[in-house]
Amino acid sequence: MFKAAAVALAALVMTLAGPAAAQVGADLNISPRRVTFDGSERSASVYVFNQGDAPATYTVELVDRLMQSDGQIVAVSDAPDAPQPRSAAAYIQHTPRRVTLQPRESQVIRLRLRPPATGEAGEYRTHLTVTALPPEDSGFTAAQAATAGADEVSLQIVALFSVSIPLIVREGEVDVRADVGAPVRLPAADGAPNGGVQLDLVRLGANSVYGDVEIYAGQGARERLVGALRGVAVYPEIERRSVAVPFAEPVGADEPIRVVYKDDDTRPGATLATAAVPAP
Repeated sequence: MFKAAAVALAALVMTLAGPAAAQVGADLNISPRRVTFDGSERSASVYVFNQGDAPATYTVELVDRLMQSDGQIVAVSDAPDAPQPRSAAAYIQHTPRRVTLQPRESQVIRLRLRPPATGEAGEYRTHLTVTALPPEDSGFTAAQAATAGADEVSLQIVALFSVSIPLIVREGEVDVRADVGAPVRLPAADGAPNGGVQLDLVRLGANSVYGDVEIYAGQGARERLVGALRGVAVYPEIERRSVAVPFAEPVGADEPIRVVYKDDDTRPGATLATAAVPAP
C-alpha cells in the first residue's frame, strides 16, 4: 500500500486558474513598473504593496530574463539557446531580500548601482522579482493526508504569484530609435470584437525602446484614437517583436488607419515611429 501527500509549488507571473489550484499572492503590487539607471543615477526605490486582507511574506531577488519575438519574458535559464542580454545583476545591490507585510502595508526596496568597471558603453538589464510565499497553513494536515485511498497520491497545487520589473543600466551614449513594420488590419475575433491591427515594432538603435502604441482612425478633424497598448518595450536581445492592438470601437472598412509609437523613456511623448495601415 502506498499513501502519499505532496504539495507542488508553481511560480507564476500570471494568474493560474482551475479548481485544483490555490493561488498565493495575487494581491501583490509593485511600483514603479521599471527602473532605469541612466547617467548620474546611482540609487532608486521600489515599493512593494500587500493589497490583500491577510499578512504575506515575499522574497525579493534579481533574475535575468530575456524577451522573445512575441514579447514574452522568460528566465534566461529557460531559453539557453536564445540571444542573451547583458546581465546587470552583478552591478545592482538590493535590500531587503525578504519581507513580511501586514494587510494594506508597503515596503521600500532600496537599489544601489555599482557601475561596470570596464566603462564599456552599452545596456545591461536584470529583473527585480518579488514572489509571495505560501502561508504556513497552505500544506496538507495529517488528517487530509490520511484521506488518500490506497495506492493514491494526493496532490495540492499552490501557485506562487510573482511580479517582475526590469532594472536597466545604461552606460555611454544612448541610442533609442524605432520603426513600425508590416502593419495589417485584423478582422473581428474572440477578445477583439471590433478587430484591430497587428504590427512589428522594430528596434533600430543600440538601446532598448519603450513606449505606447497608439492606433488612430479617420482623417483630419475626424481622426480619433481607437486603440492603444501602453508600456511596450523592445529589448536589445531582439530586433523586433510582434504586437496586436484591438480596436476599442468599430472602425469603418474604408477609414484610413495609422500607427504611432510614442516614447515613454528618454523623451516622453516624442514620436518614435509612425506608419499607415494598408487598406484590406
